[in-house]
Amino acid sequence: MNQTHTAIECTLSDFYAGDWVDRLDEAKTNIDERKAIASGGAWALGRKVDNQIFTVLDSTTQSTVSWVITSSGAVRNSMSAMVGALIANAAFRRGQVYGVLSPKAWEMAMTITAFASADFVGAAGMEFDKAPPINGMFKEWMGCLWTVHPDNPGVGTATSKVFVWNKMAVGYAAGEHPANLAGTMAGESSVGADITWHGDRAAHFVNHAMSGGACMIDDTGVIEGNLDDTGTVPAS
Repeated sequence: MNQTHTAIECTLSDFYAGDWVDRLDEAKTNIDERKAIASGGAWALGRKVDNQIFTVLDSTTQSTVSWVITSSGAVRNSMSAMVGALIANAAFRRGQVYGVLSPKAWEMAMTITAFASADFVGAAGMEFDKAPPINGMFKEWMGCLWTVHPDNPGVGTATSKVFVWNKMAVGYAAGEHPANLAGTMAGESSVGADITWHGDRAAHFVNHAMSGGACMIDDTGVIEGNLDDTGTVPAS
């Protein structure tokens, strides 16, 4: 089988996201500011995880697929070429392959009838159903689960990058016990939240902490595509 048994080493990095909630400010509003800050901190660390994974995807040494965006047919061929490259590397397994597009690349993909029409794909993620597949939603096409992300490397530039990959090709390691200074949170996950009262500041401090890192497991399972994110979305 020629399998490699070398363990993959993944370095964990520590990240924190915290903010103050003034007690007298809370008294002047009718919203739960602590909850709002807690939600923002969790999303901030979630974006950090995405950034770490993008860095690893961007390290692939496989041949890059250069998108041609002159027509919807050319965009279709570019996306097909990325999936085809995974198949050529024997790294394609339906339901285990993911694709991530920049917002502009997603607009271009939506001009492809076979990608956008319910005659070819399921209704999930369509505009008339659940809008673009963000926040954990995906559209399956060509056996690949596609999504869109605003923070792809080079997004908004002439050298924007998009990726398709086998989920077994990239790993993410998370610290088992994140910082939870009060020691009161049950069922801890990779991101820990902690709200503590500081009488000297008459405020609560809402803190989040995580320790994690992404790593490449098998380089042949990641294909990169490049496109001009400043280009015009093809009309046909």
